[in-house]
Amino acid sequence: MNDFSVENNQPVTTWLDLLLYIVGGMGLFLAVSLGVMLLVGEERPLLLTTGALLANFFTLSAAFYFLGIRRGKISWAETGLKPLRWRWRWALLAIGLALAFIPLRGLLGLLVETIISGGMENLEARSELLLAGGATLPGFLITFVGAGILVPISEELYFRGLLHPWFRERLSLWPAALLSGALFGLAHFDSAGVAASSFVMGVVCAFAYEQTRSILVPIAIHAVTNSTAVILLYLAMIFAEFIPG
Repeated sequence: MNDFSVENNQPVTTWLDLLLYIVGGMGLFLAVSLGVMLLVGEERPLLLTTGALLANFFTLSAAFYFLGIRRGKISWAETGLKPLRWRWRWALLAIGLALAFIPLRGLLGLLVETIISGGMENLEARSELLLAGGATLPGFLITFVGAGILVPISEELYFRGLLHPWFRERLSLWPAALLSGALFGLAHFDSAGVAASSFVMGVVCAFAYEQTRSILVPIAIHAVTNSTAVILLYLAMIFAEFIPG
């Protein structure tokens, strides 16, 4: 047993638990997302984006709570939520890491996408989903709240709070961070570039989680990264649509 698991009194889990985590988290999210797509249709992009973001938040958060907390596989104390573990200097750390990571993540994503796919079609399709039908205030608010705040909460609870500790029961920090980061990258498989950049961010968030023992820090890193990306994406679209030339 490693230090992370021992300090937080984490129960021993099995391979069946890992399978349950994956099926009950990522598997359920994919199923619900497909259902939303079939029900809503592509002709209503704002509703489709809203449904996809809510599916992410509720399915992954539910997996964390019902498969982890309720079954006694993880504890609130382990995640640093009860009692609350937070230092305000961690906010500066999270913001600094996120802002430094944004250009690196963007360059990595473009490079991998160009090498593997030979074009930007997959990235453009992902951007269209996030843009929620155009440069409108409702679209921006939905995407900012959903992708910028709710998704970072649910994904960090699930990937760092639930999956990462499973690997840490068996492995040292870096192998566990790489494997949990790989699952995080695979969850963004709609684009090779996004998957590669998500893998790196997953490793960074896992390291931050280990160093602070508070899930709030990777949530903050993830939220700042996503929120900034949403703002930049909408500014670029506004510039393209409303500024001549």
